[in-house]
Amino acid sequence: MGIKNNKTKILSKITMIALLTGCIYIGPINEEVYALPNENIVLRASTESGKVAPCDYLNVRSGPSANNGIVGKVYTGDSVEILQKDNNGWFKISKADSVTGWVNGKYITTENKNVNSSERQQVVDLAYKQIGKPYSWGSSGPNSFDCSGLTSYVYKNSVNVKLPRTSSDQSRFGKTVSKGQLEPGDLLFFGSGSNVSHVGVYVGDSKMVHSPSTGQTVRVDNINSGYYSNRLITAKRVL
Repeated sequence: MGIKNNKTKILSKITMIALLTGCIYIGPINEEVYALPNENIVLRASTESGKVAPCDYLNVRSGPSANNGIVGKVYTGDSVEILQKDNNGWFKISKADSVTGWVNGKYITTENKNVNSSERQQVVDLAYKQIGKPYSWGSSGPNSFDCSGLTSYVYKNSVNVKLPRTSSDQSRFGKTVSKGQLEPGDLLFFGSGSNVSHVGVYVGDSKMVHSPSTGQTVRVDNINSGYYSNRLITAKRVL
C-alpha cells in the first residue's frame, strides 16, 4: 500500500511539473483552462468536437501556421476532436486512429459537447455585474476597465478562459459568427473599415455590455441603434 501511495504522489508531482513547464502531460485533463508558457495557446479540456467543412482536403500541420510541415490530411465530413486553440485561429485536432496536428480553424465546424448555454450565461452574468464601473485606459479590473480589459476580465473570472489583451488581438480569437448567429457571450468588434478599435460582450436581445470610453462607465447599449449600429466589423464565439 505504501509503494502504491508513493507512486501516486510521484505521478501527481510529475503532472503538476508538466503543466507548469509545458513539457509533457501525464494523466487526465480536468475540466479547466490552462494558460501555457506560450500564452498564444489556450488549452481546454476536451469539450468540443467538430467536422471538417467542405473542401478538397485539409492539411494537418505540425504547428499552428501554414509555415509548419504537413503531417497528414483530413477530408470533408471527417469528425475530429479539438484539443487546443491558438489565438491566430488555428486548432490542434485529433482524428481517431489517424492523425493529430494543427489545421486552420475556419475549416472546422465545431460541435460543443459540454460548453453551452451555462458557461455563456456565466460570462453574461459577470459582465452585467461590472455595469457602472468607470472606463480607464489600460485597466482590466476589478474596479475599472478599458474595453478589452472588461472582456478579458469577464472571460477569465467567469469561465477561466484567457483572452488576448487588446481588442485587435481578441478579434482574431475564436470562431467567426455572423450578426444573425449571435448568442449571449459572443464578442462583438467595432471600428472603421477593417481596423478594430472596440469590443463588447453580446448579452442577447441585440444588446451588449461594454466599457465605452474615457469619462463613461460600463453600460448596456443596443447594437442596432446609435453610434455602434454601422460599425460592427466582426463577431467571435469563444465558447
